[in-house]
Amino acid sequence: MKPKIARPSKALPSGLFAIGLLVTGLLLGACGSGSPTAAEVAPGMATGVSTDALPAEAAVSETKINSDPISSPQVIRSAYVDIRVADVADATAQVVAATASRAGTIDSQNINSDGTSSYANIVARVPADTLDAFVADLGDLGTVISVSINAQDVTTQVVDLDARIGVLQTSIDRLKSLQAQATSVTDLVAVEAELANRQGELDSLTAQRSYLGQQVSMSTITVSLSPITELTSSTAPGFLAGLQNGWSAFLALVAFVITSAGFLIPFVIIGAVIVVPVILVVLKRKK
Repeated sequence: MKPKIARPSKALPSGLFAIGLLVTGLLLGACGSGSPTAAEVAPGMATGVSTDALPAEAAVSETKINSDPISSPQVIRSAYVDIRVADVADATAQVVAATASRAGTIDSQNINSDGTSSYANIVARVPADTLDAFVADLGDLGTVISVSINAQDVTTQVVDLDARIGVLQTSIDRLKSLQAQATSVTDLVAVEAELANRQGELDSLTAQRSYLGQQVSMSTITVSLSPITELTSSTAPGFLAGLQNGWSAFLALVAFVITSAGFLIPFVIIGAVIVVPVILVVLKRKK
């Protein structure tokens, strides 16, 4: 005995249901996603529908989505600052504190040492509208060697994602309405399959839009801290500096002579052992 399928009290005729499903697929043309339309998912449904039969509300919805521009440019800003400081550890702590005071976060923090000096590299994120002030504050830590600020305009990407998300959401709402009015197992399966595809696309686009929003609202700044290297007194001009340099050169020469002598002595000894007997033999024969 075949199972009975519960039908809603206000079921759509099969032809009208197919038209509605086709219209939902056509709405997704503005997304440019390239995924199959509802008509492709359910090839058994009637598809001979002219564009004149499309509901006016669909055109109005699409026009509204595409004509809602972003109110301000969407720009991702980042910065790099190289600073020489007297105390790397103390300067690192100040950078962390300054980041926290501006409601920012520390993405990474590394302090390395070569045995004599320490170096730090900090990657922080601060609200985009405070980036310039934050960079200016870093100048108080020490001597700023270099500063670079980069900007990437992603307004076009944001507008495109917002439009595609809007169209997908409209399509999903329409599919849910058709799902509630399905009159057969075939209709229901077709709608559910298309609804799953559209929801997956919507989740992906929403994640991309959220990531761009975070990049725009929070700027990334990389801070490089290294110790100040001071010139020694030996480089100071004047008679004493010249005398000190001359004495250092003399000591270096003496050290070179001693080292050279130590290197040559073994060869001299070996040469004497070989050459001296030869000379004695030659002199003896001459006599």
